[in-house]
Amino acid sequence: MKKILFISSSRADYGLLREVIIETQKLNKETYLLVTGSHLSKKFGKTINEIKKDKIKNIITRKFLSNGFHDFDISKYVSKSIEITAEVIKKKLPEVIVILGDRYELLGSAIAAMTSRVPIAHIHGGEVTHGAYDDSIRHSISKLAHLHFPIHHEYKKRLIQLGEKPNTIFNYGGLGAHSISKTKLLTKRKLENLLKITLDKKIILVTFHPVTLEKNESKSQILNLIKFLNTLDDKIILITSSNFDNEANILKREILNFVKKKKNVYFFNSLGHKTYISLMKLAYAVIGNSSSGILETPSFGTSTINIGVRQDGRIMSSNIISCSYNYNLIKKAFNKIKSKSKKKALSPFFKEGTPLNIAKKIISFKYSLIKKFHNI
Repeated sequence: MKKILFISSSRADYGLLREVIIETQKLNKETYLLVTGSHLSKKFGKTINEIKKDKIKNIITRKFLSNGFHDFDISKYVSKSIEITAEVIKKKLPEVIVILGDRYELLGSAIAAMTSRVPIAHIHGGEVTHGAYDDSIRHSISKLAHLHFPIHHEYKKRLIQLGEKPNTIFNYGGLGAHSISKTKLLTKRKLENLLKITLDKKIILVTFHPVTLEKNESKSQILNLIKFLNTLDDKIILITSSNFDNEANILKREILNFVKKKKNVYFFNSLGHKTYISLMKLAYAVIGNSSSGILETPSFGTSTINIGVRQDGRIMSSNIISCSYNYNLIKKAFNKIKSKSKKKALSPFFKEGTPLNIAKKIISFKYSLIKKFHNI
């Protein structure tokens, strides 16, 4: 029996981690979940309520998020994440910490684990996203980690290129694709009752995050997208909140101003994972720059317009059309959808048994704090 500590700071990582946590807790009673970040913020939908509905056991909560999203605020959040993770490690004495993805506050958690001499299992390493500092964070966490779960063989190769030993890397597939294959999605009628919206028109699902390496560009980028969305009066547009990154407040302000003026546009701090993917299946198109548009829409074949450079470098399926922030190019990409028939794409990330296989390996793996660089 190992003491295992999962860490989740946002709806995005929890939606993927959820099944791994559940499977691990079935096999290993001393499995804890540190819940922090946007989960505890009303501004971002207070998504800890979702976690509680899933009946996750051994939840630990620590708050660090305030209202600022300037560069200095983000640095403070990283510092606070180091502090609260170190405090939880000192109290619970976990034998391994599990982190998914590439958020800055999770880098703080990884640093705390390193200085506390606790091994790290990292999910979603080896990926590339050129447009965000997430790229540097992801690779940094990989270099601090001792066990790796990339979601594609190309990402496994990149981890080896980074000097990680092949016998610490296991590609069991993508958690998003697996979750979709096993989830009983909500019907259109249930979605209407839940959202209190009549879904009698084509649905456009929108999520747009700050592009953190394009400083001071958020306003112009979101206004170009809004300019295009403003032409879709014959559609129902559902917009979800961005991550709590630099300039997130700029995006939200412009979106809320847009929503006030349009009867067919709705904004949600968080839809919840099951509602979100149910809408994704129903949607005529998914638009924005969220990783969900890359990792999860292929399972439904839903046409996706991926805007800008935030996801550049990821493996893309045939249902995805990429374009720049330019209004005319977004419009051109949308017009291409009209000529495409909706058919399920073959997800490059799906494998059977992903969560259970990851859970078993986290529990059984023989961790060593000594890491030797693997030369190729």
